[in-house]
Amino acid sequence: MNGLGYAYAFYGQDDWKVTPSLTLNYGLRYELHPPLWDVDYNTAAFLPTYNQNGVQGAVVVPNQKALNNTAPAFAQSIAPTPILTAAQAGIPAYLRYTDKTDFGPRIGFAWRPFHNDRTVLRGGWGRFTESPLGWSLVSGWAVNASYLGFYSNDYDTNGNPLYSWSTPFPSNLAQPGSATFEYAFPIHYRDPSVQQWNLTAEQDLGHNIGFRLSYVGSHGSNLETEEDLNQVPANTAGYSVAGNNRPFPNFGLIQSVVNAAISNYNSMTAVVERRMSNGLQFQVSYMWTRDLSNEGGDNPTSFAAAGGNMVTDRFHTGLDYGNVIYDRRNRVLGTYLYELPFGPGKPFLNSNSIARSLAGGWQWGGVLVLQSGPFLTPYEESTDPGGTNVLSTVGYTRADIVPGVPLYTKRGTSESGVPLFLNPNAFAIPGNNIGRFGNAGVGNVVGPGTQDVSMSLIRSFHIHEKTNFQFGAEASNLFNHRNYEPPNMEADDQGFGTITGLQTAEGAGPRSLEITGRISF
Repeated sequence: MNGLGYAYAFYGQDDWKVTPSLTLNYGLRYELHPPLWDVDYNTAAFLPTYNQNGVQGAVVVPNQKALNNTAPAFAQSIAPTPILTAAQAGIPAYLRYTDKTDFGPRIGFAWRPFHNDRTVLRGGWGRFTESPLGWSLVSGWAVNASYLGFYSNDYDTNGNPLYSWSTPFPSNLAQPGSATFEYAFPIHYRDPSVQQWNLTAEQDLGHNIGFRLSYVGSHGSNLETEEDLNQVPANTAGYSVAGNNRPFPNFGLIQSVVNAAISNYNSMTAVVERRMSNGLQFQVSYMWTRDLSNEGGDNPTSFAAAGGNMVTDRFHTGLDYGNVIYDRRNRVLGTYLYELPFGPGKPFLNSNSIARSLAGGWQWGGVLVLQSGPFLTPYEESTDPGGTNVLSTVGYTRADIVPGVPLYTKRGTSESGVPLFLNPNAFAIPGNNIGRFGNAGVGNVVGPGTQDVSMSLIRSFHIHEKTNFQFGAEASNLFNHRNYEPPNMEADDQGFGTITGLQTAEGAGPRSLEITGRISF
């Protein structure tokens, strides 16, 4: 595909000093993001609202040239679903209407309530939008011009895969396979937007120490997620029966991007900071956050990327609303640097030349990290509790929570001796075709937290006018605290709830000691 598109933005802003102690900043931004298109018209869209002559749904291509490029096998596979040009369907040739509502007002202020520099209040609010860019172009994947069947692998009675290298295809390629429409993209797509606001109070406490208290919030709307337009409602009949009532019976999966997700973020941060004075500087902060969204879909295993993830139930997208993975509800971060009080210009060992040269110039630094664990979601790959074919479309679904049973163990171990973090008895596999989905909420499990103390002791030697040598030692995770990785979250796996690794980020892995040397010139 060869995409092309243009985007336009206009803005104006101004600062108004209302009084010597109060300044306002305000502005307005407007953006226009016409849809991207393929210069060879090699793309398509799905029109779910089409309903004529008893046929529900239609494929739409940009123009007659694109229609002439349609692969006969594709047209035959979806018959009697029609393939229309954009003109015939009455939609733009770019297969999407342009969102013209991308206004971005913003306002901020800075206020010194006591008419001095010791106390300052700052705040602001703004609305920001995002363009889908290439995601809207690849949606459709030129399905009208190319048709590729795929075949599901399986095992024979001896446990051997039916298809494996070096020939991972059926011996008879003419046998019926399957095809999916990936990805459909809505013609009335709305550009995602987020409103952000903040309020900060800063106070000079004297002695080069400052205090800052901040609140930050945001609300995202029209965020992208994905759904199967052909999903049937949850039922007790099972997909073998309920699937006969698919809205578009000529299709299996129709994976479509939709503006169905939202996000809500709130955080408070308190910071005490001392600028370097008398050989000491430090900063200590505490942050509390609450980050909720349904953009991650059925079982978020990472931050949602462009397009979002597949939802559990397209009829109730709120089922996937919960704590965002890898958000940390509580976090303490402390850093410091202290020049030891020995040597020239210091209180101790400042006279004897030998002692002064050996003891002077040392700096003691450190980092403290204390934080709660990430939010995780238990899932399973064995049953289809809603009767919606979720194991084929999404690949997994959430487990059940057993009421009244503790979720966590107290430093237990599994039968194989592996550290056990979660209590397997607190989770259950929902049955097939029970008319609902697993009741475990998104992000309802809090993973292992982090405790990390790292320190360094560095000595600087002045060699020449512009040359210095640094020598010292550094220790990560000085007290060798075991900071565990998140546990296995697959509830139908024998290793569910167990931990098999340690964290590595922010020096939280096993204790590490290093001798360092550095020459700067």
